[in-house]
Amino acid sequence: MVDRLITSYTGFPSFFNAPIKETEQVVEGMTVVAGVPIDQGVVIGRPGARYGPRAIREASMLFRGAYEVASENTLRDVDSGLWLRPKDAPNISDIGDFHINPTDLRDTTKTVIQGVSDIVKRGGMPVLLGGDHYVAYPGFAGFARGLSERGSNPRLGYLHIDSHPDFRDRHGVGGKYTHGTQARRLSEDARISYKNMAWVGLNGSVIDPAQHRIFQTGGMKVMSAKVIREQGPAEVVKRAMEVVADSTDAVYVTIDIDVVDGSESPGTGATVFTGITATEFLGMMEALSAYDIIKAVDICEVSPPLDPTERTVHLAAIGLLTLLTPRLFDEVDID
Repeated sequence: MVDRLITSYTGFPSFFNAPIKETEQVVEGMTVVAGVPIDQGVVIGRPGARYGPRAIREASMLFRGAYEVASENTLRDVDSGLWLRPKDAPNISDIGDFHINPTDLRDTTKTVIQGVSDIVKRGGMPVLLGGDHYVAYPGFAGFARGLSERGSNPRLGYLHIDSHPDFRDRHGVGGKYTHGTQARRLSEDARISYKNMAWVGLNGSVIDPAQHRIFQTGGMKVMSAKVIREQGPAEVVKRAMEVVADSTDAVYVTIDIDVVDGSESPGTGATVFTGITATEFLGMMEALSAYDIIKAVDICEVSPPLDPTERTVHLAAIGLLTLLTPRLFDEVDID
């Protein structure tokens, strides 16, 4: 028998080489990866995020390949000292991409809401690969609907990791449904309160007076990139999670890769140059991995055409793998 080396350029790309399944095969506790390849929500910024889901999958295969060629399929993190090995039977699947209507954002929105709801109703944890950051609105809406249809009356938290607040009521010619309004739209859901919403990593000139007043009166938690630099990623995640998890049943985490400084993450539509470092970003993902109350995640705004070096998509992939480490890896003792 010839060993097969896992590569990013052969076979059918799935996230971390997860089994490709249909939604109907989702079972309780399963991590379910789904792509939302759109950039229809882009109003300010450059398109290209529709190519993100496939690129993130391919990048994740490179990291999986590193474990496959290691002896005992095991690698040691030299900072933490932990030995990690991919689980023999990880409870993860990749269901491919949701149906996208490239000329009708409302139709796409309905499809994504239904798709995420179907995953959650079956007990799965949706992990969405964007796509522009509008993805967070149908992602959250489907998440909320799915939990409600399971027979509960959920109280939800929302953590927004981004350089931009995306909390405008309207955004230029795009109106009320864009990548700059999605956090405002999902805040209108009766299952979430302002007090359970937090923003982490904001930087630059991004908050207008209307947003500022709501943040102030609503008591939302807002921590800038400067706060992360001063207090460290673990402490900031702790403070944010205290807010979003307070008296809630489940938390939705949305991640915009442009939270990372453009010098390290140039492949995104709205690059910034006062963002956090890649190391700080990964530190945040490691801290988030400890919270079981996180029941849905998306990562957005990865635009491969804007970064021929591919470092942005690789950062997104390793960040997501870091956040999902307890679901994908076993800690092992090699002695």
